[in-house]
Amino acid sequence: MERSADNSIPLYAQVANQLRFDIENGRYKKGEKIPTEKELCKIYEVSRITVRNALDELAKEHLLTRKRGIGTFIAREKFQRDISRGSSFTQICMENGQIPGAKVIKSLIEDANEADIAELKLPEKSKVIVIERIRYADNIPVAIEISRFPESYAFLLNENLNDVSLISLLVEKYNISFTCCTKVIELVYSSYEMAKYLSLPDCYPLLYVYSLSCDNDGIPAHRSLQYVVGDKFKFYIIK
Repeated sequence: MERSADNSIPLYAQVANQLRFDIENGRYKKGEKIPTEKELCKIYEVSRITVRNALDELAKEHLLTRKRGIGTFIAREKFQRDISRGSSFTQICMENGQIPGAKVIKSLIEDANEADIAELKLPEKSKVIVIERIRYADNIPVAIEISRFPESYAFLLNENLNDVSLISLLVEKYNISFTCCTKVIELVYSSYEMAKYLSLPDCYPLLYVYSLSCDNDGIPAHRSLQYVVGDKFKFYIIK
C-alpha cells in the first residue's frame, strides 16, 4: 500500500481508506468474505492492530460485517420492509431486487398450544397446521418462517411450498387473503438449530417478528413467527 505523504493521517485510517476504495471499486463484492487479518497485514504491509482498527472503522460505517468465528464480510444492502402493511417475504425480496427462495423443514398437524388457542380462538384440544420454512434471498438463508393455521387449512399439507409464496398461493388458488391484526418485533438470539439452518454462529442476534392475521371474514387464521437475520433487514413504518 502506498503510504500517504500527510503524516497527520493515522496509518489505520490510511488502510481503511484503501479498503473503502477497493470496496467501492468492486475489488470486493457485496456479501463476499474479505481476506483474514493476517492476509490483510501482508497485503497492506502493516501490523495486525492497524488492520484491526481499520476494520473496526469500516464496521462502524456499516461497510463491513464482522461475524464471530466466521470472518469479515462486505455488507449487503439491507432489505427495506414497511411493517405497516402485510408484505410477504417474496414481495420484499422482489422489491429489493433479490431472488426469493424457500425450503420446507416441517409440514404437519400437531396439537394446538396455549398461544394458538388464545390467538386463533380455537376450542381446547384443537389441532393446528404447522409449516416451517427457511427463507432465502439470492440463495442466502436470511430467515426462518413458522406459519400456524387452524386445522381447516390442512389442504396446505398437500402443496409443494418450496420456493413458493405461501400468501400468493392462498390468494390465487384458494381466494383467501389476510389482513394483519397484530405485529410484534423484538430481539432474540438464535438457538443451536436456528443457527445451523441460517449458517450463523450460535446465539446470533435475530429479529423476531410475530404477526397475527385475520382472513376474509375477519377471523384470526394465521400466526406467523419469523426469525430474521437482523443485520440484513431494515424495518420502517409509513403513517
